[in-house]
Parts: sequence; structure tokens; C-alpha cells
Amino acid sequence: MTRQETERYAFETKGLNCAETLLRAGIDCLGIQSNGTPSRIATCFGGGLGRCQEELCGALAGGTMALGLAYGRDTAGDSAETAYEAAAEFRRRFVALHGASRCRELLEVFGEQEDWSACKRLMAEAAGLLYDLVSEVSDRT
Repeated sequence: MTRQETERYAFETKGLNCAETLLRAGIDCLGIQSNGTPSRIATCFGGGLGRCQEELCGALAGGTMALGLAYGRDTAGDSAETAYEAAAEFRRRFVALHGASRCRELLEVFGEQEDWSACKRLMAEAAGLLYDLVSEVSDRT
């Protein structure tokens, strides 16, 4: 899929929270192997961790989970450097684009939303960042 298709997928996803959407975008659009891991692992990260809005934005959490699936390690002796570097870069780009990584700070900037439209745009943009990053890492390896 293209970056634009990945962004559209995230924007148009219905019924899933921000973390679930980004994890699904990684799996469904970017071909990240999930080995049967369901997106339900991301459910509790929606809305800044259990909808408390106090912690990490769910879109950032879901994208980071997708990166973990793509580049994480299976055993203690394996290197985790690619995963750490990818996650740090994803966060850096997310914050550069949105100005924050915490759910509450983002929601305060968005103000009143009808049908979570600002969050949907954020999820689409985060999916685009994820697409770019996975493409870049794949080109290096």
C-alpha cells in the first residue's frame, strides 16, 4: 500500500480506538507480521491509557506496538537496537508534527470535536509517519 492509502485506512477505520487503529494499520497496510497477535493487545492504550487522557497518545502507543512487532526481539540475547531506534524516531516525528505526545495535551489543542475528527486526522498522520519509518528501515536492511 502507499502512504496515502495507509493514511486513508487509519482515517476511515471505525469502531477501533487510536491505539488499535495504528496497530491494525501496521499489520494490515504495512505487512508487519503479527503471528496471530490480535489487535486487542492495544485496546487498553486508547485515550491515553484506559481513556484517562493522562498518558501517551494511543496513536503513538499503537504505532510503537506495530514497530515492536516489526523489529522487536524474541529472546533476551537478541539485539533490540533497531526497535529502540525506530520507536524513538517515531516519537520524535510525532511530537515534531503534533507538538506533544500526551493525550490530554493533544485534546486541549484540538478543542471540541465532532465525531473525533481531529483525532481521526491525527491517526491518519501517525499512520503516514509509521509508513515512512517502516519504509526507511526496510531500505537500510
